[in-house]
Amino acid sequence: MSIRSFVEAATELHAGGKYDAALALACTAVDATAAKLFQSEKQNGALYKRFLQSSMRTVTKFGFPGVQAGAIRIKCLGVPGLKTDSEGYVGIEDIIYHTLRCGLVHQCEIDSRISFTETTQIGNFDSEFRVPRSLIIGLLQAVKTAECNRDIFIYRTYASWIQLAQSLDF
Repeated sequence: MSIRSFVEAATELHAGGKYDAALALACTAVDATAAKLFQSEKQNGALYKRFLQSSMRTVTKFGFPGVQAGAIRIKCLGVPGLKTDSEGYVGIEDIIYHTLRCGLVHQCEIDSRISFTETTQIGNFDSEFRVPRSLIIGLLQAVKTAECNRDIFIYRTYASWIQLAQSLDF
């Protein structure tokens, strides 16, 4: 098993409509990537959220169609396990970690108040927390494009291909 195999399996599960299993594998791939990237950090939750914060533009671009942001804060009232600020707001990285990832990893289930949607709807709506299905793709894309995974997933820009070609001896 490897980060790559988890990403590939999560992609297949997502395409097959098995969103909870796909999200579990995506969250595990984020865990492994965060551990590789922030080796000095010892607390899993802290490094996981740090990775999400540093990759938020990728996560939102692919995970929340129509949104591309460096940070998202959502008003969440009465959601167990979430520590909000004084006005009731919490970062999306906290929601992903505490509400989605921890339930999947520790209890093999997603909180019954969470529903996956086709469209970008994020937030706490009438005791139901809506998350776009594409969030899974956003997490996987963040893993695939992480610098520490360059040897696993080769994504090159045109400029890097030119640089590679110029460095080769023929």
